[in-house]
Amino acid sequence: MSPKLKRIIRKLKSFGPVMKGIGNVTFSQFGEDIIMLRMLERYKVANVTYLDIGANEPISSSNTYNFYLRGYKGVLIEPNADLCAWLKSARPNDTVLNFGIGSGNEKDADYYMFGSKHTALNTFSKDDALNSEREGMPIKQVVKLPLKDVNEVIAEHFAGAPTVISLDVEGLDEIILDRLDFEKYQPLLVCVETVNFKVKGELNKRKSILDLMLSKGYFIYADTHVNTIFCSRKALNKLIDN
Repeated sequence: MSPKLKRIIRKLKSFGPVMKGIGNVTFSQFGEDIIMLRMLERYKVANVTYLDIGANEPISSSNTYNFYLRGYKGVLIEPNADLCAWLKSARPNDTVLNFGIGSGNEKDADYYMFGSKHTALNTFSKDDALNSEREGMPIKQVVKLPLKDVNEVIAEHFAGAPTVISLDVEGLDEIILDRLDFEKYQPLLVCVETVNFKVKGELNKRKSILDLMLSKGYFIYADTHVNTIFCSRKALNKLIDN
């Protein structure tokens, strides 16, 4: 029996438990969506909203599609115009924005794009793009795209902070988090890629992101090694008090 056929059979067998409510379906890389949803259910969080920065595909490896299936709405930011069209088609109740999140005061920047099979590597980071190219994924196109500040996006599209922020922007995650005004906007959960794939050998955690989030009043709620889910102590205490 081929590995592909085995995967198909395994998926078919999983439908029964899922339909009975004793199994979970995840669309994230490593179940991050289920972890966050269970936390929100545990504390009876209502009116969940989400900001997905670097949304990429609408379903596969998405940290927010499971939220969408439950009737929640959010904002998806994706610089790739083709992926934006796909996001709008698959998730019409979400707000899809076709630009990047800036790391400074610049209004636009070069966006490095790879082939259709490697869109997750697309980035505004020249260093990250060149690293990927050295590893055998050639840059297909460089285009100038508009940028917006993360705080402006939240102010325009949310009534306060989103409940969840999912962030995966290939090399600029820490800079965006550092620009986020946590005094004004403190999401309950922040899911961000914290592993450094560019270091050869063992996957190394980006300690600077961990330190930054801890300094902003967050603690590590869960970690799948590739991604870390941070929880706001302040926001969580409000839920507990209520």
